[in-house]
Amino acid sequence: MTKNLLLFVFCFCSISHYSQNKKQIDSINNLYIQGLNIPKDSIISLFVNNLQHAQQISYQLGIADAYANLSLIHGYQGNYEERANYIIKAIKIFEELGEMERVANYYAEMGYGTKYRDLQQALYYMQKGKAIAEANNFENELKDIYNNYGVLKEINNEVDSALYYFEKGLEIKQKLNDTIGIPYSWSNIAGAYGLQQKFSESRAYFNKSLQQRLQWADSIGIAENYTQLGEVFMAEERWREAIPFMHKSLPISRKKQYQNLTQYNYKMLSNIYKKLNNADSALYYFEQFNNLKDSIHSLKVEESIAALNIEFETEKKENQILLQRAQLVEKEAEVRKKNFLIFGSLGLAFLLGLIGYLVYNQQRLKNRQLQKENELKTALAKIKTQNKLQEQRLRISRDLHDNIGAQLTFIISSIDNLKYGFTNIETKLSDKLSSISKFTQETIFELRDTIWAMNKENITLGDLQIRITNFIEQAKNAVQETNFTFNIEDDIDENLVFSSVQGMSIYRIIQEAINNALKYASAKEVEVNISKNMQHYHITIADNGMGYNPETVEAGNGLNNMKKRAREINGEIEFVSKVNRGTRVVLKFPRDKKAV
Repeated sequence: MTKNLLLFVFCFCSISHYSQNKKQIDSINNLYIQGLNIPKDSIISLFVNNLQHAQQISYQLGIADAYANLSLIHGYQGNYEERANYIIKAIKIFEELGEMERVANYYAEMGYGTKYRDLQQALYYMQKGKAIAEANNFENELKDIYNNYGVLKEINNEVDSALYYFEKGLEIKQKLNDTIGIPYSWSNIAGAYGLQQKFSESRAYFNKSLQQRLQWADSIGIAENYTQLGEVFMAEERWREAIPFMHKSLPISRKKQYQNLTQYNYKMLSNIYKKLNNADSALYYFEQFNNLKDSIHSLKVEESIAALNIEFETEKKENQILLQRAQLVEKEAEVRKKNFLIFGSLGLAFLLGLIGYLVYNQQRLKNRQLQKENELKTALAKIKTQNKLQEQRLRISRDLHDNIGAQLTFIISSIDNLKYGFTNIETKLSDKLSSISKFTQETIFELRDTIWAMNKENITLGDLQIRITNFIEQAKNAVQETNFTFNIEDDIDENLVFSSVQGMSIYRIIQEAINNALKYASAKEVEVNISKNMQHYHITIADNGMGYNPETVEAGNGLNNMKKRAREINGEIEFVSKVNRGTRVVLKFPRDKKAV
């Protein structure tokens, strides 16, 4: 009877201890990471220890949640390889446990984390998580998935679609009273309005987000909102009003060790003071920006040195221990006068050292070989991916040429047959058919330009020059009363390389400017000049047409598309026009190839 009672007490205590450990693990895993006011290394240690405790008691859900939290922390710190490693481990366990809410959430998180490195892969994982959440009506997960999916749409220049998902996520958050998540949706909506140049609406939503975060003391969110409000004023070129917001964000980002935001604040302040012609302040903040990068590098060097020192001290202590043992053996040998034992010990030590050295050397060679094999595999995989992409581009261009091109040619032929097959056709109908035929021919020319760009991985300035020259020749044939001039400075390198997208953007801007001069300005003289200075290339398209008043004429799709293409190549475009004085379009983009 007594034995049974003791067994029962032991089992009860074990179960209580196990349950208590699970509660402690869950309480740590449920902490709001962005709100922890402790150093980043301490945060990592906290969740690594929590992971180890969960592993000790085989608590699978606790292990998966710890992996998920570690992936989030490493994502904030820019350790993307570690982030992906932890999030994949978390998803596998969640799938085994049937925790589909978390599976949906972390597939979406996995996609969101790769948004700047591989947008297509990011969309794939995000849509996978979104599909699981929508199929099961997981509103708690959908509120964040919709919000992050909107961010991907925004990166893909689908601003209207981004706004739709931001508002959809906000609606669920308001329904669930998610007071922490609502400010993130407001900030994202504000950013979308900023891209649409609706600055008043953008500023209003950023302020709403800021006030909510001030109530919750969300330090990182507060710092981000201050920077974002400063960016709105910068977009409006209200430089002096932007400065206080950057200065409010800076001490918070430094205190929270949010180094990416700190660097960004320094860079923005340098740009602002440069715009205000305050060279001293601009230089000061630019130096702070560079020093922060240098300090990060120095920190890594110091960490490496510290690790080497620890390794060295350990080896030194081990050598001291071995020396002391050798001395003890020697003293014992002297006492017992057993010289043979001394020589035997030394021989054995030498043999062991030799064997250890041979094993170490063999392992080092093996590691080097494995490293080279991995590098070769990575290079081959990259080449294979590039070849597949090139094959896909060629296949698409062939399909466009063989299918769409053939169909457009058939339309032109059919229209010509209609015109010449009926002798009594009305003049108005004949003109309409001619207009359709002309439009179709222009569409074929546009299609050829697109196929030309798709078939090239890179486009040189020389390629671009030939294409522009051909277009101008076509324009001369169409409008004979207009005189065209095309000039390129002699010292410009014709081997300057652009990507196909960048080259096509420059070509389309020149094409649109010439078309505007012919269609709307009735220009008699059109001049295209390409020049450069120390930092930028300049492309100027000038005409002597009717001109217009920029203050009274609203920009249409053509001008807006030209501005958008200029931004895509990190450039700027300026429209200078006066009534009856002609129009000048100036495209400026950096000479640095990395910036183009």
